Amino acid sequence: MTISCQGEDYRWYRDRAVRSRDFNTMSEVAIFAGPVMDMYPAVTASELKILVERGENFVLVDVRDGDSFEKEHIPGSINIPVARLELDSPKIMGMDELVIVYSVGPLCGANAVGADKLVTIGYKHVMRFRGGIEEWKNSGYRVDGRGMADEPSAEGAVGEAA
Repeated sequence: MTISCQGEDYRWYRDRAVRSRDFNTMSEVAIFAGPVMDMYPAVTASELKILVERGENFVLVDVRDGDSFEKEHIPGSINIPVARLELDSPKIMGMDELVIVYSVGPLCGANAVGADKLVTIGYKHVMRFRGGIEEWKNSGYRVDGRGMADEPSAEGAVGEAA
């Protein structure tokens, strides 16, 4: 199978294991076989919220670019862009930790590619938050980031009008 992205070809050889150097570290492309969007267990916004409220021990990784993360992100998450996962994740988190990966929303494949990269380089407990920041916000849960300062709060608007 050949996947073409940005003018480069990526080939899957069934007779060898995928290694971290098989990833194009400059883009969001990973070599994989099968439907990567369904390869890893997923959590919903409400399940993720419960894990956060219980204080469960896990690392929540936002794989979007740094600007998107700075604008808005799920509280407590860290940012490792998907193109940098195999380089930066071993410096930040242990291979035995539970890692939950998220991106934009259910149609964005970056969280699936991110999960695939982490499992391929040796992470043992990887899940996806398939709904991403979109589902989190649509569920009414709080987000952090500089974009939140740009939006006047309902309380502030009432206070200013009074």
